[in-house]
Amino acid sequence: MHELLKTGYGFSEFQIKQLNYVWKTFSSEFSKLLIMGIIFHQKLGVYLFAVIIMMLLRSATGGLHCRKFLFCFIVSLSYMILALSILPRIPVEKPIQMMLLFLCILANYYIGPVTSEVHRPLSGETQSKVRLQAFIVIFFYLIITYIVPESLYITTGFWVIILHTAQLIAARLKKLKGVHYYERKIYQVE
Repeated sequence: MHELLKTGYGFSEFQIKQLNYVWKTFSSEFSKLLIMGIIFHQKLGVYLFAVIIMMLLRSATGGLHCRKFLFCFIVSLSYMILALSILPRIPVEKPIQMMLLFLCILANYYIGPVTSEVHRPLSGETQSKVRLQAFIVIFFYLIITYIVPESLYITTGFWVIILHTAQLIAARLKKLKGVHYYERKIYQVE
């Protein structure tokens, strides 16, 4: 495949590495979601709802990243067990939920985005766009929480937002401790 892309289509080594990265990322994420879908098959609707909210926020603001598939899977599975099975058992009154969601709006807007250590920093314009995306998602969810009666879906979504914000804060603190891998590579080359 490597030679076909290079000779047949004129791809550069860099472009082939980019395609390889995209393929590895997609297959890793898809397999993780599929395995967890099988694990949570009895709560499949709520699981898919949680995944949609998580993906909307994570694609906007990023967060913690793991280098190895197994560790990433364990962290993701723990996240979903918390969001789907453990935290929804904790009763949180609707006014408290709304206040916490408002705090999550602020935290996601001012802390995010936190990119993976192997990615280049985002431009100022891109940062503004993804912050707005996170703001809209959580604000919309806050409105839904106010309007829609209490349900497992609403409660799970609330905890997904709380967990996402907590891991975003942890990712920002981790990033403040050290220089990104991408940045270290630049300094080593120069």
